Amino acid sequence: MNLMNLLLLILVLPAFGQDLPSLHLEVPSDYQVHQRTSRSGGRIVVAGTLSDSPSVPGSLEARLNGGQASSAWQQLATLKPGQARFQGELMAPSGGWYTLEVRTMHANRTTAQTSIPHVGMGEIFIVSGQSNSANHGEEKQKSQTERVATFYNGTWQIAHDPQPGASGRAGSFIPSFGDAMADRFNVPIGIVATGVGATSVREWLPAGTQFPNPPTLTGNVSQLADGTWVSKGTLFDRFALRMKEMGVNGFRAVLWHQGESDANQSDQTRTLTGPLYQRFLTQLIRDSSRELGWEPPWFVALASYHTPEDPESREIRTAQRALWESGVALEGPDSDAMTRDFRDNDGKGVHFSGKGLREHGVRWAEKVSPWLERQFAATTDSGASASRITPPDTINMTIAGRPAFLYLPVPAKRATPQPWIFYAPTLPPYPDQAENWMHEQFLEAGIAVAGIDVGEAYGSPASHRVFDALYQELTERRGFAAKPCLLGRSRGGLWVSSWAIANPARIAGIAGIYPVFDFRTYPGVANAANAYGLKPEELETRTSEFNPIERTEVLARAGVPATLIHGDMDPVVPIRENSAEFVRRYTTAGAGSLVRLIVIEGQGHNMFEGFFHCQELVDFAIARARHGATPTR
Repeated sequence: MNLMNLLLLILVLPAFGQDLPSLHLEVPSDYQVHQRTSRSGGRIVVAGTLSDSPSVPGSLEARLNGGQASSAWQQLATLKPGQARFQGELMAPSGGWYTLEVRTMHANRTTAQTSIPHVGMGEIFIVSGQSNSANHGEEKQKSQTERVATFYNGTWQIAHDPQPGASGRAGSFIPSFGDAMADRFNVPIGIVATGVGATSVREWLPAGTQFPNPPTLTGNVSQLADGTWVSKGTLFDRFALRMKEMGVNGFRAVLWHQGESDANQSDQTRTLTGPLYQRFLTQLIRDSSRELGWEPPWFVALASYHTPEDPESREIRTAQRALWESGVALEGPDSDAMTRDFRDNDGKGVHFSGKGLREHGVRWAEKVSPWLERQFAATTDSGASASRITPPDTINMTIAGRPAFLYLPVPAKRATPQPWIFYAPTLPPYPDQAENWMHEQFLEAGIAVAGIDVGEAYGSPASHRVFDALYQELTERRGFAAKPCLLGRSRGGLWVSSWAIANPARIAGIAGIYPVFDFRTYPGVANAANAYGLKPEELETRTSEFNPIERTEVLARAGVPATLIHGDMDPVVPIRENSAEFVRRYTTAGAGSLVRLIVIEGQGHNMFEGFFHCQELVDFAIARARHGATPTR
């Protein structure tokens, strides 16, 4: 021990006497599952408090034991003198259960230490809907692997029935589903159970959503003076809160099993039509995504069975299938096909028997597993997308400390100044394979494409500084044109439009694929506020200053042309408040001839090929990029 450490140790020891301070971990908790970011693993947040802390600097360290984990201590954070609260992140391999050990060090001495016996890095799913998503099956089930945990009210526990957080006190498909997934992927599975028995999709809608007729049970709805009905929003608010507890990208998908209470009711005035079911479930998916600030995938089951005499509703099943076909949701199992001894009450009931619960879980896993494998096939171990297109002349750069990419045409097609397209969102998966044809067209036309990862910035001023850095690198050091054409896909629309509004003289044109222009619709003010460094209520009062849609006239007055493509059934980025409103404001400003909106009928926020193989959009971007490289007189 050197002299300095010895002196520090002498200072530390009197502060504690013979007793070490206590270390309390707020997260993680026992049996907590963490959503991994790649096949190989992810991050564990470690946070808590010390009952006492020395007056000298220290460090927070942690290690995992068991399975593929390294038993070496990792430093997670430095501790300032007197610091009682701490937080850090630990990289963890997929798997578990691991034992997590955490300690604080001061002057090379352990000053506090604790451990959590069961911590996992795996997959988390939200399960919701009505009774067959909850605890109403005939027999309580248990996790056979004991690698399935459920979360409710701040606590994780092994997912033996009944599942906390869902209605009912009997059995569910969750242990069987979790076991099948744990066996398939060799990781712990986390579940957040939110189902409520006998509920209509109408009851799950946000407060104030109107519908013409009531569900059979009316505790979560109310009637207006004009005879129409509205949701009270109780279930929606609770559902959104449960999902928010997992954090952004904190779970893999929502598993939705519901429809029975909307199908073939004995009182036909309570039955919901198929088109309304599709509309309302689409709204639920859209509005909950907006509330969360990100877009989790939804799996929707075919669910309308009542009895052997009433085995299905064609209308509800058609509506559920339509959600798959439109790209709003992914295909869940056909549980209506599970009849006879798969149902309770000797095959006469609506709920599942013990055998049915076990089979139901397996069938859910059979739908989710192949999809999850495809997600892993599209990602590298770093979490970056392996499906991001990489043309032959791709340059990866670091600008202003952020990762950036540059696609260059073949040397024979380059020019000085080089026309280019400024692309967003440059998050790890983008530009992805769906866009490959577009970018091939750009490069074939001699147009370069560039983008820079600013994280989930939502068009905040902080992202402008990073955009500026890439712009300066290309225009001042690499001979690129002074005016690029901007291309924003989805939330990338916020980024490019806000930067364009701040720099209208630098913009040759704006192209958009279902672009967001109004952050109130996506990701919502509450979720965007952090990127702006403001509280939600502060951002709400300053939308005229920051929200791109409120300042579109700046672009119209500057004569910036735009071409947008958008689906008329977009559940995540509604066309009316975004692209259509963008056009309206241009028109009001007397610049309607500068903007073109291509509407794709019957399509939502999905991977429909027409969004990415639109010749008109590509031709516009190429023409404007070339215009931006034309010297002005």
